[in-house]
Amino acid sequence: MIPKINGLGRSFAGVAAYCLHDAPEPDDRRPRTSERVGWADTRNLATFRPERAARLMAATAKAAPDLKRLAGGSPGGRKLAKPVLHYSLSWARDETPGKGEMSRAVDESLEALGLEGHEALIVAHEDTRHPHVHVIANRVDPETGKAAKLGNSKLRLSRWAEGYEREQGRIRVERRVKNNERRRAGEEVLRPIWDRPRHWARFRREGGLLAV
Repeated sequence: MIPKINGLGRSFAGVAAYCLHDAPEPDDRRPRTSERVGWADTRNLATFRPERAARLMAATAKAAPDLKRLAGGSPGGRKLAKPVLHYSLSWARDETPGKGEMSRAVDESLEALGLEGHEALIVAHEDTRHPHVHVIANRVDPETGKAAKLGNSKLRLSRWAEGYEREQGRIRVERRVKNNERRRAGEEVLRPIWDRPRHWARFRREGGLLAV
């Protein structure tokens, strides 16, 4: 299991359009086909239609001050500039998880990040040799209007992924286990060369996956 945080963003629509459609070609920045999408689902949204999810999540983020007020809190504070969290979960090439297993992993990963009650859009892609799913989560809590604190998100997902592999009965990323042991001991974690930004594109082209 390889979790990868793709980053924080401002536009739910932009990330959703990318995930719900095929990758854009150089001469077409707005592809309308979606053959690579295996399935899509939502969490904590009043719709099961993926195409509506982005609009609803954007509305929740915009309504954060009102949600805080209704929850009895102060509507003040700075506006959240980047309410979008986008990350992916990837399985090994020899694994064949079904929708149920992938959905379970998504729910567990959201819980590891403290986002189990937040709105999310899940999109599974079938355009690579390894099964993977994208998760677009709203950092704004739909009940309180507060923004989720995502400190140590990579570490939280790393520890969850290690536990997931142990539950599956096979450790596939030994480096992650060693790194987590070093973290627990307060020692420095050495990043592999492919985990450095300038080497990531090459590593991905060669069929590798990012270990966190």
